[in-house]
Amino acid sequence: MKKYCKNLLDSAGVIVGARLIKLAGSLEDLAKMPSSTVQVLGAEKALFRFLHGKGKSPKFGIIFNHPLIQNSPMERKGKIARILAAKLSLAAKIDFYSHDDRSAKMK
Repeated sequence: MKKYCKNLLDSAGVIVGARLIKLAGSLEDLAKMPSSTVQVLGAEKALFRFLHGKGKSPKFGIIFNHPLIQNSPMERKGKIARILAAKLSLAAKIDFYSHDDRSAKMK
């Protein structure tokens, strides 16, 4: 993670970043995904349940384990998950396409 995904490591952390890459398949696949897909990675079962009309839409998947979401009030977790997914998607794109370390600007 430190060598190839500096921005994602700084934004997501080791565990969440590695799980996102694992669920996406590769850093390239994660970089190609829109932020809405990154937000619900790991919640596919709940997403398909919602699409079949039998449940509520999932607000977050694996990014629920991020400290920003864990330490936030319940009514704001969905909004924070959207913002965090956008930042993580952008960090993955920077890591894959440009290899620059822009983690200080991302924060």
